[in-house]
Amino acid sequence: MNASLAWQYAIVGALVAFSALQVLRKYLPSVWGRALARIADVLESPRLPALLRRRGTALRARIPASVGGACASSGGCSSCGACGSSAETKPAAMPLAEPRPLRRH
Repeated sequence: MNASLAWQYAIVGALVAFSALQVLRKYLPSVWGRALARIADVLESPRLPALLRRRGTALRARIPASVGGACASSGGCSSCGACGSSAETKPAAMPLAEPRPLRRH
């Protein structure tokens, strides 16, 4: 394998990993927050150097506020009504509009 081809694979792999993390952060915030909490737990261990403990504390500050909410055990925010724990209200039915007549030229 060529050295330039290895660099190309490394760069493409890093970009794909970065994109996957961004999608995870945007569309699965509770999973992302739990992963950050676990990483922060490991980094805040008393047997690690102070620099890593500070990194763990800083990482814990970046955990989304919606993680650990009251949405059953999923860690959601319970504001969207998807978990079924909020009061179920049906939206009012919208009447259909009369079709407009076709204009002939």
